[in-house]
Amino acid sequence: MTPEDVVAWREALVRLSDQHFFDLLRMYLGAIKTPFNKQRLIEELSSFLRKKENRSNILLGLDELELLILSAIRELPSPTQSKIIKLFSGEWSFPVLYEKILNLEERLIVYRRNDSDSREYALNPLLADEILPLLDPARLVPPECRGAPFYAHPRIDDLSLSALYSFFLHEGEAIKNDGSFRKKTLTSLEAIFPQLFVNPGCLSYLLSAFQNLGLLVKLEGRLVPDTARWQSFARITSAERIAYLVAAAGGRYQRDTLQQRAQIFTDFIASLESGALYKKETVSRLACLLSEKAGRYSPGRPQGRFASIIREQEAAAESQALTSGTDYAGIAFAFGLVVESEGLWVLNSAALGIEAAPEGNPYLVVSPSFTVTLMPGFPLAELLPLVQCMEINDMQIAAQFEITRKSCAAAFEQGATAESVAALFRDNSAQSVPQGVVFSLQDWYRSYTSVSLYHGYVLRVDESRRVLFENNEHLSSLIRKILSPGLYLLDADSAEEIQAAFTRADLEFLPSVSSPAPKRDSLPLPPLRKAAPRVPDSAATVAPAFSVNRHAEYQDRLFAALDALSLGADLHEALSSRIERKIILSPTQLDPDSVRIEKIEARGMDFLGKVRIAEYALVSGALLEITFDEKEGNRVLLGRPVSTEKRTGDVLLKIATEPDQVIEEVSLGKAILVRRIRGSIFSELPSGRASERITR
Repeated sequence: MTPEDVVAWREALVRLSDQHFFDLLRMYLGAIKTPFNKQRLIEELSSFLRKKENRSNILLGLDELELLILSAIRELPSPTQSKIIKLFSGEWSFPVLYEKILNLEERLIVYRRNDSDSREYALNPLLADEILPLLDPARLVPPECRGAPFYAHPRIDDLSLSALYSFFLHEGEAIKNDGSFRKKTLTSLEAIFPQLFVNPGCLSYLLSAFQNLGLLVKLEGRLVPDTARWQSFARITSAERIAYLVAAAGGRYQRDTLQQRAQIFTDFIASLESGALYKKETVSRLACLLSEKAGRYSPGRPQGRFASIIREQEAAAESQALTSGTDYAGIAFAFGLVVESEGLWVLNSAALGIEAAPEGNPYLVVSPSFTVTLMPGFPLAELLPLVQCMEINDMQIAAQFEITRKSCAAAFEQGATAESVAALFRDNSAQSVPQGVVFSLQDWYRSYTSVSLYHGYVLRVDESRRVLFENNEHLSSLIRKILSPGLYLLDADSAEEIQAAFTRADLEFLPSVSSPAPKRDSLPLPPLRKAAPRVPDSAATVAPAFSVNRHAEYQDRLFAALDALSLGADLHEALSSRIERKIILSPTQLDPDSVRIEKIEARGMDFLGKVRIAEYALVSGALLEITFDEKEGNRVLLGRPVSTEKRTGDVLLKIATEPDQVIEEVSLGKAILVRRIRGSIFSELPSGRASERITR
């Protein structure tokens, strides 16, 4: 506790509306005598909270859900009401979480840092020394049980990635005009990669990631691998590749945002204990918590107006992804990095960090029938040149490829020769390559080189400028093939791309072209910080707090003290509600003078009473319970009033039902009971604010 924290708490109390401020003070200090001074009253409230007995009773009343909420407030940056509710929404309903947070505020355990609708919360500094030892981040993501590490063959490893590279390298038209896959392509994918269809989202996530990372590019109805991007992708570690695939599966992001999302996933995986079983909601909560703690974007980076707009769109997309539960946890489950066991989720310890097998083992076998068997173990960088000259037939634990004339032509197109292809097979196999295969490779290469058909841009350069052209790094990178002296086949998709290269080389480009566009960024993906895996600490314990029996015994004593006062029904009900809401910390708070007598229900023929209760609930934002008899369907509605409309002999009430917020219009005249629900004082808006709430 620091003096600045105490000042912030006091200022938060001063900012409360008079209605909320005096309702709160009356509950703890009793009737407020005039003339009053807010600062003096706050000091009296502080003295009340400093009493050892009262602080002990506050701690005694904390239950497990409340400790979870308080732990979230401690861990989350800017812990707003919406963030807290989102964090626990998979396990608890909105009404439960909403009332819990307001109740913690009413019990002075938390307070609002600001007066905006975001409701950012902080722990009461006067109670922090007692509460903080009870809070532990481990409370937020507890495993249900622990066991031995779980191993299952990964759905996505370097071998399966290389097989997909081969599939799209040799596949014809794969997509329709609208971008969806052709039925023939999907059928082939399912036959070759059955493990990618175990989870319905796996393939779609993976292919979205490929396109968002630029690994697959749409070109004339095909999805074509960008070889340079794949080579760059192969240079990072296997764990980083998985992290970037998960990050990019959620959408297309700028480079720094993509790196941040990949780092969040790396930390997420490291935070799961090997062999520990979790509820699905707990795993999703961990992903959400890490995302919030990491922040959306790196601070301190200057932004232009356009960049700011892009970043706002990314923030909205990421927020939606987290809310829908399909972000890190959902994609990890689809990829098989987290698997289900006995209704719980467990980390697949075999899914990350795939390493190359020791040298000397026969991981590649070439048969005389031109089929090639590849076993797991090769790193992706070594697999890419191998698979570009083969077509994938089956990919499960091992991969079955086939060497064909068509696949070898694709390899020759990339600059390979019959000798280089045969050398690849010889260098990676413990067995000799069948002579029939070597002969066919040589024959296909002779046939390929005898007649050449090119498609693309051809550039002619005068003899006087050829040396300059071939030695300039910006221009020479465009050369795909030298057809003859001074005649170059260019590796470019558009005239604009060629113009951009000439511009970077500070040369004029004579043909008329459209406005230049920069060449696609081919920088390697940035490295990620390696997160240490989480290891269970047998010595770590979470301090106990809530005891059902002890707290029930204390409440029984308070109810007995209340009964001994022999108060009227209204006073007794109001003070009983405070005991149930854990506001009464000492019998001295059972002061009837601290209660404002209010009529909270009207029945039957008391039409005017029903209208007044509904109108008060409308102004204050309180919950209403409305009951109808058998003629009206024996219905009971719970919700917040939105508006009233007078009709001849009746009043129609529009009410937003809880928790689904469906707007219904009901007759107050036909209701047999209209009751205002008493809850936290903060669940009601102060006078003058209800209309703002309804407008919003």
